[in-house]
This record gives sequence, structure tokens and C-alpha cells, in this order.
Amino acid sequence: METEAFSRPASLKIWHAGPEHFFPAEPEQFASLSEAIAAAADTLAVPGRQPWIVTDEGELLPPNWIRSQLH
Repeated sequence: METEAFSRPASLKIWHAGPEHFFPAEPEQFASLSEAIAAAADTLAVPGRQPWIVTDEGELLPPNWIRSQLH
């Protein structure tokens, strides 16, 4: 992924293992991919919830990718 992608808008969707399936129902919008990654980091610590990020270009970034960006 190119460095400029981290400054472009992204959205964060949380998958919940419970009956809600998604939490919240609508994805949260962020001004940058970096901001979405930071917000997703908090969710990774909650059992049963998995963050997924969609970039401005439509690329779907799974929880494992998000974890790899936190180290």
C-alpha cells in the first residue's frame, strides 16, 4: 500500500459475533486511514468484535492487516 493511502478517507465497520452482526449499524467515517486504524485498535481488544476498514479506493482491510499496522 502506498504511503499516501494513509492520509485518504476510510471507513470502519465492526463485525460483532452476537446477533447484532454489525456494531454500529453504519460504518464510521474517518478523515484518514491512519485515524481509522487507531480507532480499530481499541476494538481489537474486545472479545467477539472484529474491525474491518474500507479504504477510499474500496479496498477491504481485515483485522489481521490492521493488527500488522499496530506494531
